[in-house]
Amino acid sequence: MMVTENLMQFIWKLRLFNTIALESTEGVPLSVVNVGQHNLNAGPDFKMARIILGNEEWAGHIEMHVRASDWNRHHHQYDVSYNNVVLHVVWINDQVIYRKDGTVIPTLELSAYVDQDLLMKYANMMTRAYWIPCQAQLDSVDTFKRSMWLDALSYERLEMKILDVFSILAKADNDWERVFWVWMCRGMGLSVNVDMFQELGEKLPFQVLQKYRFDPFKIEALFFGISGLLPRDHPDEYTRQLIDEFDYQKAIHDLVVINGNWKKLRMRPYNFPELRVAQLAALFSGKSLSLSKILDVEGIEEARSLFELNTLNDYWRDHFSFTGPTRTKHAGKIGKGTIDVLIINVIVTFLFAYGKYYGIEKYMDKAIRFLELLPVERNVIIEKFKEYGWPVQNASQSQSLLQLKKWYCDKKQCLNCRIGAVILRNG
Repeated sequence: MMVTENLMQFIWKLRLFNTIALESTEGVPLSVVNVGQHNLNAGPDFKMARIILGNEEWAGHIEMHVRASDWNRHHHQYDVSYNNVVLHVVWINDQVIYRKDGTVIPTLELSAYVDQDLLMKYANMMTRAYWIPCQAQLDSVDTFKRSMWLDALSYERLEMKILDVFSILAKADNDWERVFWVWMCRGMGLSVNVDMFQELGEKLPFQVLQKYRFDPFKIEALFFGISGLLPRDHPDEYTRQLIDEFDYQKAIHDLVVINGNWKKLRMRPYNFPELRVAQLAALFSGKSLSLSKILDVEGIEEARSLFELNTLNDYWRDHFSFTGPTRTKHAGKIGKGTIDVLIINVIVTFLFAYGKYYGIEKYMDKAIRFLELLPVERNVIIEKFKEYGWPVQNASQSQSLLQLKKWYCDKKQCLNCRIGAVILRNG
């Protein structure tokens, strides 16, 4: 199989090689006292390592290459940061490597000390067309190690999400109220129309909206007009009123309509973008959502109540879009499952981002507590993990599985996954 430097680093870091009777390529007895600290930045792969070569103990750095000749190919011979390398670990020793002063750098040919079963197991994980690389061994990982990794992944997922919040913040001149509403719009896009909803949030004239906050019709006209969802052909009376109002507001405030394609293919009517925009407008004009209320919310039921709709226009009681009325009336409210998803994606993420930005631990702790109290999300990924013996108990763990699947399993980053490490180490 094709060995990579990443695999070599993994083997070295976890000591997955035979440490008995090690010798350098020159036949000098070698002991690894400390493998060093894995360096993820520029420079040697492992720093502050300690080895005993012959009768002498050396402290310094470890550099790894698949072929010894890669040292010169990477121009390390000219880089002073490699002067303190005490051991060159290679898979194939195809060339003697010298320091700048002409002395030979001690070399370990790692391939001679690695069990072939480990290499075969890794090769199988990388090449088989499984849903996840380790699915055949997934249920062999004990509960404690699984739980520890899920906790870490949940935190990692939050850390990644808030980078998007900070990106919006940078463009909004640190206006956290505006950032919240952009993030709220993004959240209403769920997974299908998330980019379109974020663009809607970014183009909404926040100062104008604040001026008309107690006028639901004007708010709805602004939301729908800027979304570009208002049909100009054969509109009904209500839609014509929205068009007239928006055209007036657009003229006096120089508003910009978003340019993009809203997705509705194979979508449940309750998720149609028109209904979601109507719900957003109602939440805004009803003042149930605001930065201060998000920061003050203490319990799950209180958080859910923030998404209750009391001002939704009657038009949406028998419409999912502007194409015509439905045969039966519907409540037009946001479903309980969707509300919980919004709490996860909007409230939890925003609390964590705000707390992280200002160093306020109570908001970060509250975000994590909400995830632990919310029920498991329902989707195909969670159900699939359950089939392989990995049921989860709360939204924190289901978020962890989504993180695991997207950023580790799908990318085959098994060497960076604690589960992959456990499976490879167990032989």
